[in-house]
Amino acid sequence: MDRPLILITGATGNQGGAVVDALLDHPDQWRVRALTRDPSGAPAKTLAARGVEVVAGDMADKESLKRAMKGAHGVFGVQNSRTAGLRGEVKQGITLVDAARAAGVEHFVYASVGGAERVRGIPHFDTKWEIEQHLRATGLPATVLRPTTFMDVFTMRGASVGLGMMAAALGSRKPLQMIAVPDIGVFAQLAFEQPGTYTGQSLELAGDQLTVQDIAATLKAAGRPGRYARVPRMLLRAMGKEARMLFWFGESGYEADIPALRKQHPGLLTLQGWLAKTNGSEAA
Repeated sequence: MDRPLILITGATGNQGGAVVDALLDHPDQWRVRALTRDPSGAPAKTLAARGVEVVAGDMADKESLKRAMKGAHGVFGVQNSRTAGLRGEVKQGITLVDAARAAGVEHFVYASVGGAERVRGIPHFDTKWEIEQHLRATGLPATVLRPTTFMDVFTMRGASVGLGMMAAALGSRKPLQMIAVPDIGVFAQLAFEQPGTYTGQSLELAGDQLTVQDIAATLKAAGRPGRYARVPRMLLRAMGKEARMLFWFGESGYEADIPALRKQHPGLLTLQGWLAKTNGSEAA
C-alpha cells in the first residue's frame, strides 16, 4: 500500500518545520508535501532537497488549496497572526479547514494554543479558539494540539525583558509550563500514526514547568544569559490587551498533564534537555 501523503502548512516555519522533521524521521510511513507561497525560495529548496514535495499555495486561496490537497490523507494546519493579522489568521484557518473537508481529508491536525478553550480576551488565543470551533463544527476527523510557551522564547533577543515581565506576572512561586517545538512535531506525527487514539482529542502540550527563577538558573547553567529585572506590574497593566496573557499566566495559566504526555512520548524534552540539545546543534 502506498504511503499516506501529509500536507503541511507553515513548513518553512517553526511548528510546520518540526512536523516535517518528525514525519521524515519515519520515511517508510509517510510522503510529505509542503505548502509555501514561494517554492523558489531557499527554505523551500532545502525542503525539496530532503525529499519533500513542495507546492505553491496560499491558505486564504481556496483554489490553490484544492490543488495542494489532491491525494492528501492528512493535513497539518498552523497560522501566524503576526504575519497574517488576527482576522487574516482566522480567514486562513477556516479556509484551510473547509478545503480539507471538501477534499475528503481523513485527518486534520491543528496547532492551536494552550488554554484556548479556557480564557478569553487574549487576541491570538481568541482567534485560534474561533478556528477550533469551526473545525469542530465541520465534523472533520481532527486532533487539536495546544502548545504552551515555546522554550525558544528564553533564548531569543530581548529574552531578559520577557523574563522580567513574566516575573512580575507570575511572582516567585507560580511555575510556567513550556514546550520544545520539536516535540510539537512528534505529537503531530503520533496523531497521524494513531488516528484511533488521537482523533477527536485536544492535547495541551508541555515538557517542563518552572518558576521564572528556575528558568533563569537553568539558562545560566547551560551557558545562556539568564539575567532579568522584574518589571513593575503597573507597567504591565499599561500594556492593556498585550499583557492579558501574562496576567493569565499568574491567575491560572496552562494545565498540560506532563506525566501523561511523557508516557505517550518518552523523549519529551525538559528545558535543560532542550538547551543541551540546542547547544550541541550549535557546536556542530
